[in-house]
Amino acid sequence: VVFNMLEDFFGFVEFEPNVPALLELLQVPYTGCNPRGLAIARDKALTKTILAQDGIRVPGFAVFPRRRRFRPPPLAYPLLVKSLTEEASAGLAHGSLVRDAKRLKERVAFVHGTVSSDAIAEEYVLGRELSVAVIGNRRPRALPPRELDLSGLPPQAPRFATARVKWD
Repeated sequence: VVFNMLEDFFGFVEFEPNVPALLELLQVPYTGCNPRGLAIARDKALTKTILAQDGIRVPGFAVFPRRRRFRPPPLAYPLLVKSLTEEASAGLAHGSLVRDAKRLKERVAFVHGTVSSDAIAEEYVLGRELSVAVIGNRRPRALPPRELDLSGLPPQAPRFATARVKWD
């Protein structure tokens, strides 16, 4: 059994599903999600589109591919700007919450240049940070929800999990 702990391949997070796909072709058992699930979860826009098609409400969003001309989307500000494909709040900071097209353009350029990925901007929804892990294959089981406690943040700080909040 291969214990798959891969998060990128040669620095490319988009290649993460390829290793389990190869293991499946070789009929080698492995731990973790299958290639399809990894590919869907890695692309935030694809995930939101699938959820919306199944009737789950998601915030409005727009994708900003690298090397394309910037065009402000018809979305309601404030917007949260982050990497389309990175996880664990990579590149997410208080400056990721933008309130106008000028700051949106600047933050998209920051994600493109610093995180080296396409960017996604989504309408900011104030709420709680909850995570639910699921374990199992044939009969998956949801583990108890966990909430990220943001009560220690300064009162004026935006309420979302920045990279610093998650990892410090």
